[in-house]
Amino acid sequence: MAAIFDMSFSNSGTAGTELWVDLGAIPSGFKWWFGMMKSTSPDKSLTFELRTNTATKSTGTLANTLLLFSVSVTPKSGTVTSDLYKNGRLHTATVLSTGVERAWLRLKSKSGTLGSWISQISYTTE
Repeated sequence: MAAIFDMSFSNSGTAGTELWVDLGAIPSGFKWWFGMMKSTSPDKSLTFELRTNTATKSTGTLANTLLLFSVSVTPKSGTVTSDLYKNGRLHTATVLSTGVERAWLRLKSKSGTLGSWISQISYTTE
């Protein structure tokens, strides 16, 4: 079977208590469907949230986004791989875009100390 999730985001950096990472604008008339998400936080405990804007919104805020998926990662857990497609049984997708909506990765922690993180997310456009 051919890979249906033919595109990916690879991001890394440092995060304190909260960080919003803009994954990009969703093309008008389309949705992004997500396949797998790999999350790593070697320095501190972090929660990785995959979010999409609500219709006609484009900013990365709690009021303007919907939570699609969340996973907590600790230094001891290593890389956590999450199946967002569940072999077709569970579809994780953004809203149908009007041309302004974006996808976001929100990282949060109880600790304000900076810690490194890495994320890889596979997706496709429909």
